[in-house]
Amino acid sequence: MNFSSSGVIGLMLVALFLTKPADSHAQCGTSDFELLCNEGDMVNDAVFDCGFSCFLSSEITACFAQCIAESIPQMSEGCVTCFAEQSTCVSNNCFFACAFGSEADCEACVAQNCQSNFEVCAGVVDLDQDGETNICDCNDGDASVYPGAPGTGEGVDNNCDGIISNEEEEEDVVACPLDLDGDLAVTVSDVLTLLSEFGCAQDCNNDVSGDGQVSVADVLALLGGYGMTC
Repeated sequence: MNFSSSGVIGLMLVALFLTKPADSHAQCGTSDFELLCNEGDMVNDAVFDCGFSCFLSSEITACFAQCIAESIPQMSEGCVTCFAEQSTCVSNNCFFACAFGSEADCEACVAQNCQSNFEVCAGVVDLDQDGETNICDCNDGDASVYPGAPGTGEGVDNNCDGIISNEEEEEDVVACPLDLDGDLAVTVSDVLTLLSEFGCAQDCNNDVSGDGQVSVADVLALLGGYGMTC
């Protein structure tokens, strides 16, 4: 039995191009979207391998869930559930289209049969309708901001790469990461701003060290730049 990689491509296309608003029960969080954005090929390969392992299982959804969770331990349990249900849907409805048909046939089948439930489950949306979902779009409320967007020279990270593009000077200017209050200087105010979030371990606004949390490392980094101007 030749299970084509086009089946997995169909799965990832669903994750990357959905546009309906997510409901309040979306199972994939910020860390899951970062994983999908930065490690999409790894997730794609894991789902493909699980397709081989589980398509003959008598408990196919449970098999997919266990296989995906073991293959992608970084993914949250809720998001794993969404992928498991999506994989089951593809296996039940699109196996022949994806295993023996063209890539276009597979994608069409997935979109018709499995897209809607997955998008609600995962919470993948494109609220600003700029063609990029909230998986990689760093501001899904602004249609001028998306991965690969052209710079505007207005001091905004339009392309979501962490660098502010200044078109007028035709060079990239790195934002001042230690200036937390935006006054173009690292002062006591910035220290107090950081300390107000000390101990944060997820979705932190003042993670100046880039390790995903606000800890002693951030305090030391801030103090190291204390007094500098931006």
